Formats: sequence, C-alpha cells, structure tokens
Amino acid sequence: MRVTTRAQAWVTRAMILGMMLSLIGASFLTREPAAARAQAAAGTQVNVEMMMDSSGSMADVTNTGEPRIDAAKRVLNEVVDAIPTDRPELNVGFRVFGHLGNNTEEGKAESCQSSDLTVPIEGVNPDALRQQVANYAPVGWTPIGLSLERSAADFPVASETVRNAIILVTDGLETCESDPCAVAQALKDSDKAVTVYVVGLGLNEEELRITSCIAENTGGQILGAQNADELSAALFSFLEELQVVVTNGFLEIESIGGLFPLATVTCEGEEATDSNPQGGGEPFTFTFTRDSNRAEIPVGVCDLAWTNPSGTQTTIRVNIEAERTTFVRGSLIKFPQGAGEIYVLKALDGTVIWQDQIEQGDWVWVLPGIYTLDLLELVGDPILISFTVQTLPGSATQVEIFTAP
Repeated sequence: MRVTTRAQAWVTRAMILGMMLSLIGASFLTREPAAARAQAAAGTQVNVEMMMDSSGSMADVTNTGEPRIDAAKRVLNEVVDAIPTDRPELNVGFRVFGHLGNNTEEGKAESCQSSDLTVPIEGVNPDALRQQVANYAPVGWTPIGLSLERSAADFPVASETVRNAIILVTDGLETCESDPCAVAQALKDSDKAVTVYVVGLGLNEEELRITSCIAENTGGQILGAQNADELSAALFSFLEELQVVVTNGFLEIESIGGLFPLATVTCEGEEATDSNPQGGGEPFTFTFTRDSNRAEIPVGVCDLAWTNPSGTQTTIRVNIEAERTTFVRGSLIKFPQGAGEIYVLKALDGTVIWQDQIEQGDWVWVLPGIYTLDLLELVGDPILISFTVQTLPGSATQVEIFTAP
C-alpha cells in the first residue's frame, strides 16, 4: 500500500539516506597533471631569438640516420609554420653561427668570428625565417660564446613587461676559446636579462652536463635530442614555455551510459591592455552534441554552461591546458515512479535543477554533490514527500521508494 502520511514519508527519507555513502564534498572537476610553465602576463612583450649552430658537425647523422642539418631544417620549418603572426606583443628573430669559413684549421679564424643576426627580432616574418632555414648549412666551428655576447645588442632592455629569451640549438661544445657559461651569466645579469634555453642535438650525457651551465646561469632549461622528433618536442616545449606557441587542449564531459549534457564552452580572448588595446585572440564557442562528449579547445580559462531541465543554467569554470585533457565529472539521478505530483530538485547552492512531474525512467545529469527533492504541488496521494541524496562521480543514483504494509 502507499505511504500517505508525512511521518511515514520521512521514514522513507531516512531509508534513502541510510543507503548513501558517507563521502562528502566529492570533487566534480579533475585535470591531468601539467608541467609547470612560465605564464607571460597579459600585454607582456616576448622577444625570442632562435640561435642555430651551423658548424660542420651538423652534417653528421642522427640516431635515425638522417643528417642533423636535414632534421633541423625540417623541424625549423614546422616551428615557423606554428608561430602566430597576429600577436603584436611577439617578436621572433634568427641568429646563425659558425656559418663562415670552414671546419678546418685554415678556416677556423673566420669561422670563430661568424655569428650574424639574419632576421631581426621585430615582429614575426615567416618568409624571412623560412629563407634563413633554407640557407642553413653545416660549415664551420662552434662560437657559442661569441654568439651569446653579440646577441646582447639584439634585444631591448628587459622589464616587467618585456621578456627576452634565446633558444639555442647546438650539436657540439664551444670550439672557439670562449667561455659560453660566463658569457651567459653576464647576459642574464645585464639590463637585457636574457634567459637561454638550450637544445643539445646529438650531445652525449657528458656534453649535455658541460653545456647545461648556459641554461642554468640564465634561469633557462636544457634538453637533449637525438633525432628530429626529439628536436621538435624540445623546441615546442620551450616555445610553449615562452607562450610563443600556444596549442589546444581537450575538454571532456563525463558520459554515463551515453548520457551527458549538451553544454556550451565559451573562451574569451585576452583582455585589452595599454600595450595591446585590441586584446588578443578571438573568442571561442563550442556546443557539444550527442556525437561526442570530447572536444578540442583553445588553452585558457573558459566557461562551461548547460541548461537544466528546469530551465535554469549551471555554469562552471574550466582550465584548458596545452595538450592535456580537462575532465568534468558527472553523475545521474534517476527518479522513481510518481503519481502526477510536481517535485523540485535543488543543488546545495539553491539552483533549481528539476521542477516537474517525475516518472520511472526520468533522469538528470548533475555535478557530483548533495541534492534535495521536495514535493511542490500535491496531486492525489503522493508516495514521496522529500529526500536528500548525494551523487558520486561516474555513478547513477537510483532513488528507490519503499512502502510499509
């Protein structure tokens, strides 16, 4: 028989609560762990110099059998293609060293004085950068220290809103009687405050250890690469660190039995600043469909919103990280059979999720948490007056009604 009195309904409520787990405050948003990356403040000018080794040893092969110079050229063209040209705060230049003379003793003097800025650090000029990549050839010795020293003239004075960096690719140690570690320290200590990131192409463990002081003395990083794939990974890692190249991430809404909200994600462009009055980046909007609960989204902080069955909207903030998946956890509440009465389901913050009749098979996707359902409009003899239920991530909570004889 049906339970018809409020007292008996509260017994039903107690039975439901008795079946709940005691976990409180379940998290609804998780992220894959991300490596710490330097985040350039909005409006910061970023000046980057690609500094490339053109010594004769670049004709040697990688561990895949490809000539180092060919691997470097291919990867550099990928880099040029990826660098955005519509960001006024971004400047990218190109410096090559060891490109004159030759790698014999007779050509050493000329080669050890060869280090030239072939593309100035003024905006982004893809055509000029590609031309220098095409001209890039293995020739001479390895004047790393001289190149770092001369690069001081390439950059503006650093400040809180001006960031200077070098990405140095070398396949060998200094061979021109300079101390690149001391020069790097002086460069960092100067008013240019340049940070140097180093890719050791084909360097062994001991050579990487010796070269590491260039990066360490400037607060940069060093990575080794033995082939084109590893060179690409290293270069793009540094470019992302400097926010020269910002890749997309992924947003996935948890699907439970194929059920998830058709939410809309909105990512605004960067706010306008004094140095960038127009702001940066185009606003991005994407609405999920039943075809997929996963989407590729630009990196940044975005709003994810969906309409509840009641007509209200739930909105949460999601942080999209480069090449990572931001996962929004969910849960289902499945309703029991009703008798035509109207119920209202609310989240703890008062948001009305459902306000309608309930029937066996009705369900609602919600964030994991605690919800209350109350009888709003009496019709006939209601079997359920009120209940409180906690939903857990990735689960479907079936509300069961028990009646006493």
